[in-house]
Amino acid sequence: MITGIKKINQAVDAVYMTISVLLLVILVGASALQVFTRYVLNNSLVGTEEVARYCFIWMSMLGGSICVGRWAHSTVSILSDALPEAGKKILFIIINLLIIVCAYIFVSGGIEMFVAAGNQLTPTMRIPKCLIYLCVPLGGVGMALHSVEHILVTVLELSSLSKGGEAL
Repeated sequence: MITGIKKINQAVDAVYMTISVLLLVILVGASALQVFTRYVLNNSLVGTEEVARYCFIWMSMLGGSICVGRWAHSTVSILSDALPEAGKKILFIIINLLIIVCAYIFVSGGIEMFVAAGNQLTPTMRIPKCLIYLCVPLGGVGMALHSVEHILVTVLELSSLSKGGEAL
């Protein structure tokens, strides 16, 4: 079961990483084009700021999922540093359960935003707003998948600790 969810998470991460890299290229290109047209040509290009903003939003949500998977987000470790190994693992499970709660909020709220956007278009580029909001539930799904994997692996580690004789 853990092998299956790890493969799913690797596939999701590969897709999210590819999309994020493409969006970063677009964001940098749009920003550079905006600076060039504004300061060299003295005439701003319409839509580049909007494209850069939406690329940044998508990268943030997809990157959040990748960070949860790699446990690369910022943490305050003062409590976990003071705990024994088993306590650290229990705290890790609790933190991942809280991440799942937040991911659920992202998914449910993101779907509501997606539906509420309906046929609305962005002001300048006329992109459907629902496509912009789609990144919120997608990021939440990735975060939840990674947290479930973390919990399953940690529970297995805890069970091996308890079998090894260390008290919980």
